[in-house]
Amino acid sequence: MLWASMVAPRKALLPPNQLFRQFESGRMSRYEFHQAMAVHARELIAEMEEQRRNPVEAFIEYIRNRRIANRLAKRHGEAAVREVFVALAELPDFPPASLLWNAGHRHVPLYCFIRSGKEPLFRVLHIELDGQAAGIDLEYRFGSGTRMVREVFKLRRGWHGNLFVEARQVVAR
Repeated sequence: MLWASMVAPRKALLPPNQLFRQFESGRMSRYEFHQAMAVHARELIAEMEEQRRNPVEAFIEYIRNRRIANRLAKRHGEAAVREVFVALAELPDFPPASLLWNAGHRHVPLYCFIRSGKEPLFRVLHIELDGQAAGIDLEYRFGSGTRMVREVFKLRRGWHGNLFVEARQVVAR
C-alpha cells in the first residue's frame, strides 16, 4: 500500500492529544504532524470500511460496547470513568491511548472507547473510584498476533485536581 510507505513506523506513533502538544510546543514540524495524523485518519477509515462490509457484526459490537459503557456509567458515573480514561490517555507507552485520547470530550459517547470483540480490543475488567484515588484493571490487545495484555493501574488526584497514574503493573496471564 502506498500510504504505508509514506509514514513513520507504527511503534513511534503517538495518540493525537500528544501529537497536538508536540506540534504546538515546536517539537514537531507541520509535515511530521500531518504525516502522523494521516496514520490515525487511515486507521479510522479502515475501521469504517470494515463496518460497512459487515454491518450485522458491527451492530452486534455496537450493542455490546454500549451495554458495557452504560453499566460502567451507571455504577461509577460517566464523568468519573471519562476522567480515568483521560489519565490513561496521557501515558506515552500505552497502546490504548490512541483510542482514549478524546475521552474528555463529552460529545463523544462513552461506548466509543470500549472495544470488546473486534481489534483493537480494550476491556475494563474492574474499576474502583474514590474521591482522591482510583484503580482500574483492564486488558487490551493492539496489533495482530499480539497476546492480550492485562494491566492494573493506581491513579491519584494531584494538587491540580486531575488524576494521574501513580502505579502501573502488568499482570501475568
